[in-house]
Amino acid sequence: MTMPGPLKEYWNEFDWERELKKDDARISTYMSELPRYIDLPSEDAVIMKHIQERPELVPFGGDYHDSSLAGLFDSNTDYEEDVAFGEDWQKRDGSEFYIVLGRLAKLWAQYFALLSGRDETVAGMRILALYGKMMARSADIIDMDEDEYPALRIAIVKRLLADGNLLLGEFRRFGLQFPRSAARTEFHFEHLMLLREKMLNLLMKYRSPEKGT
Repeated sequence: MTMPGPLKEYWNEFDWERELKKDDARISTYMSELPRYIDLPSEDAVIMKHIQERPELVPFGGDYHDSSLAGLFDSNTDYEEDVAFGEDWQKRDGSEFYIVLGRLAKLWAQYFALLSGRDETVAGMRILALYGKMMARSADIIDMDEDEYPALRIAIVKRLLADGNLLLGEFRRFGLQFPRSAARTEFHFEHLMLLREKMLNLLMKYRSPEKGT
């Protein structure tokens, strides 16, 4: 995610949350449109045109390059490349979320590779996508210096909690729909509940008038 410009420095948590929700909506629209145009030689341009025609999805300032959507259209992006954080990033806020989510996502990806049914595959892919999205949000927190953009930090943690709730729901439904996977989904559910508690604690820390207490 691109860091704030001069005007955005004055935004409160609700301004940021509104913009983050729009970012989510743009990505969701892209993913839902992709199957329709995947065989076209310039499917990205077609989908982007449809997104730009929807006024409710226009980012602040109208700059689509200043959003997470930009990475989806960047042909130079190397998704195999490791994420590079600053020195001692493991000590920063968000690092525990990133590490735990990464480990859980890897475990689920290994299990996902064994799935064969179409319904299982589709539901399993939704779970993988949510894991990736939450890792990206966690990385946004890690990338910020301590006490930098407090309103944005709060908004990101709130989005993490919202996506975490969605992920918990996906695992609960998956376990009920596919009983043979119940033990696997329960494992992820329990670990995500522990992580959710830590996210709530971080949100309380950011909202405390005396941070770090």
